[in-house]
Amino acid sequence: MKRLEGRIALVTGSSRGIGAAIARKLASEGARVVIHARSQRDRADAVAEVIRAAGGSADVVMGDLATGETALEVVRAAHAIHGALDVLVLNAGGGKGGLAADMPLETVDAVLALNLRATILAASEFARLTASEAGRIVFISSGMATHPAPGVSIGAAAKAGAEAFMRSLAQELGPRGITCNSVAPGCTRTEMIAGQSWPDQVVPWTALRRLGEPEDIAEVVGFLASDEGRWITGQTIAANGGLVTTAANILARAQ
Repeated sequence: MKRLEGRIALVTGSSRGIGAAIARKLASEGARVVIHARSQRDRADAVAEVIRAAGGSADVVMGDLATGETALEVVRAAHAIHGALDVLVLNAGGGKGGLAADMPLETVDAVLALNLRATILAASEFARLTASEAGRIVFISSGMATHPAPGVSIGAAAKAGAEAFMRSLAQELGPRGITCNSVAPGCTRTEMIAGQSWPDQVVPWTALRRLGEPEDIAEVVGFLASDEGRWITGQTIAANGGLVTTAANILARAQ
């Protein structure tokens, strides 16, 4: 029997990259997966077709999580497909970067809405709707939440805030058997960094001497979503290949 046989999972932002890899992984473990995308229905459908071709189950829901009550509506729509929801993976995120002093108010609001507000709303709605005694919430964070860098301060604040929310939510939902964790990828090979040279400069900073792949992150999420992850909650798992964090270590590795 597969680890997630009979479970129903919603993966937000799963039409490409890390989210798509997570959706494929959960489906391969037996979960009936609900793919989510903001606007590119064709890409979401393509991920769903890959899952179905491999013998899995996949449906699609759409919506811009950063606007109005859409985060609530997306969770409700996913729940309505099968009448239940056991796993929520909060992968949707992103937004414009830039120096905080130069950031227009509307950009600040947009980054916080997608990366923090939507996380709070979606996780809270999942908690209201799920009847599972082994529910799983996994938030996909970012190394920027703990590794300071110029130009990402607003996004870093949003991710760090969401991690803090997940830690407290774990205490609230623990008595119901629901675990809440965050996974913080390091530099991962996705379309977002394709064609850029700077990611290769990160390789010497990692113990494993390579960039991450979306499947590396998906494997961690698959574990946390399964019964094998039942004793882990309120944690942030750094899935970054052993990325070093001090300036001295970075300089030493780069030599």
